[in-house]
Amino acid sequence: MLSFKITKASYLRDLAKNHAASRHPFLQGPRLSARQAINLLFNYDAHASLLRRLLLNAAGKMPEPAVGFILENVRNEYGNGNYDHCHQGQLRDLMFKLAMLAPGVHPDRISSGVRAYMKAVVEFYDPTNAETNDNGFYLPAVIAGAISATEIMALDEFRSLFQTFHDFKLQKHIWFDHVTVEAEHTDEALALAEYFLASASAKKAVEYGFNGVLDANCHLYDGLMESTCF
Repeated sequence: MLSFKITKASYLRDLAKNHAASRHPFLQGPRLSARQAINLLFNYDAHASLLRRLLLNAAGKMPEPAVGFILENVRNEYGNGNYDHCHQGQLRDLMFKLAMLAPGVHPDRISSGVRAYMKAVVEFYDPTNAETNDNGFYLPAVIAGAISATEIMALDEFRSLFQTFHDFKLQKHIWFDHVTVEAEHTDEALALAEYFLASASAKKAVEYGFNGVLDANCHLYDGLMESTCF
């Protein structure tokens, strides 16, 4: 694990804890049937697929010294050089194992909440709208805040899912290594935020991206819960 000395950015953890997203029922590890779990994973995959592409795009928008804080995350997502080990493949293998418990389930619906998340989150990973520009925000700092919020919340998401999948005796599946991986990604993301917070003028930009993604995550968690009703 990379070691980062994080000071200024640590307060972002508290901002996340005090946000409504951190109190969402989804993060309590809901009890699900195999059918419900398959539909949830299908929707989780949809949002994660978007985030991977946004993260790749974000790396190209960073100043040179900040690029490295993102690359390890991207490399992990795509299997660390071996695409057979990519995170999407792990998730879909988990869905395949669940399908043996619920034959005949073929998920094909993205919930309205997940769609709302996917629409909202793009603005903070690739900021282009008038509000962002009118505030004079440094756009890479907005993106850094967005990435930090995603990674902080992802750790809670995987802890929740880890509890949920105990019921299927699948909690040891390799996809749940994310509980460890996301802890590392959170440190990297906070180090990225730290890079920008070294400049006092970037603080509002970081917080704008951070809070924007937390707000979007409320839609995401609503949508993931919604998907269990299909």
